[in-house]
Amino acid sequence: MATPVIRALVQFAAVALLLVGAFVTYCAIAEKSAERKARAFCGDLHVGASVADLQARAVTAGASQRLTEWAYPENGSAWLPVIFTGALPMSRHICWVTGAPKLEAAKYVYLD
Repeated sequence: MATPVIRALVQFAAVALLLVGAFVTYCAIAEKSAERKARAFCGDLHVGASVADLQARAVTAGASQRLTEWAYPENGSAWLPVIFTGALPMSRHICWVTGAPKLEAAKYVYLD
């Protein structure tokens, strides 16, 4: 028969293993979801289309409202990173959009 200390250690290890497994499962699901959203958003865009309501559509699709902002460089096309955050805050699945007032390009990018 196991002593109470050994029994407590085994229970602690089982709970810790269960929590780690749950976290890994959450990470896998969150990453796939963010990637799927970013790829779907890029796939719905067509070159030459108007980008007038693109930022609002991105936020509605689940993109980060705080990070999805148009940038207007002095020499070059405007660009909009449509950012879907994965499991961890620094995991970014991005639909990188260039062009205004008409869409010039949209591509999927992953930043870890």
